Amino acid sequence: MRGRPFQIQAIARAAGYIAVAVAIAAAALHFRQDGAGTSTSLRARSIESDPLAPELARCQSIGMVAKDDPACEAAWAENRRRFFTYRPADSTASAPTTDRTPGAKSEGQ
Repeated sequence: MRGRPFQIQAIARAAGYIAVAVAIAAAALHFRQDGAGTSTSLRARSIESDPLAPELARCQSIGMVAKDDPACEAAWAENRRRFFTYRPADSTASAPTTDRTPGAKSEGQ
């Protein structure tokens, strides 16, 4: 009778290890499939919408040689300018629509 509880514990432990292994394998497959398709589609969309993107991609592909390339330096400077420049989302909403000054009274008052 003493042998029986050890077999149940061993089976439960093996089932636990198998469940963990299956979960790890499923996560690895899920992330491998998502990562491969996402990066290429994002890069393709950014190249289509941004005229600076192909130059930045070229600079990235040539590696350390890009630091001495004047075209890459200009592209990086423009990219930094775009990134650090503040532009409001809707410029027409921020402009006042009336010609009143804060201290002016309307005609009827």
